[in-house]
Amino acid sequence: MNGNDLESVIESVQDWAGPQSDMGHESDAQTALVVSCSMSSCKRRGPLWPVDATWNVVSVETLGNQTQERYEEQTVPDSTIEHLRTQHDITAVIVVGHTSCEVLEDAYERWVAPDAESPVGIEVRLDPLRSLVGEAFEEGVVTESLPLQTVQHRLAEYNVRQQVQFLQQALPLSVTVAGYVYDQDGAYSSFPDKRYLVALDGATDPTTIRARLPDDASIRVASLLT
Repeated sequence: MNGNDLESVIESVQDWAGPQSDMGHESDAQTALVVSCSMSSCKRRGPLWPVDATWNVVSVETLGNQTQERYEEQTVPDSTIEHLRTQHDITAVIVVGHTSCEVLEDAYERWVAPDAESPVGIEVRLDPLRSLVGEAFEEGVVTESLPLQTVQHRLAEYNVRQQVQFLQQALPLSVTVAGYVYDQDGAYSSFPDKRYLVALDGATDPTTIRARLPDDASIRVASLLT
């Protein structure tokens, strides 16, 4: 993705009218926020656990499914998420990443080869993800010896984990925070186009996550990082 394309996307996100409600349920219904990447073309196929068909679901689109932003030298929850918290009694927040994330790919390229000529708007929006790429290398989540596609897949999950961890610490304990990766490429199994639960509140180990799920839940749980 070149700078002009990304700047156009950023402008469209900033001009976006606001959160979109997917279901017109009564105001007393439980409400879930679904934070997804504004560059994703993934189609939602039914509710993601813990959401069911009776819940009010509100979509939040951000670049690279980010849940946080910088404000007065502090890292705070995304402003749209904070605004929705004043309007709804939030029961759950679900972060959905995707394996073919061009935003993460661009952040990776800018970490490997910084572009001093990038517009300020792009730098501001991508800086947190570029820092996240650096942290992934420091923690050994990705290495320069790995194939580029493998790096991208692992970064997609790492990003979801980090966004979930931030919200889990920032939101009340009563709010369930779950993270999924939409596998567009068959990274988690031989069959693409599946969604995998990779983080649940403070847990990222698949065995631990499965132990916290209802016995009758049919949910794919996996990880590329364990």
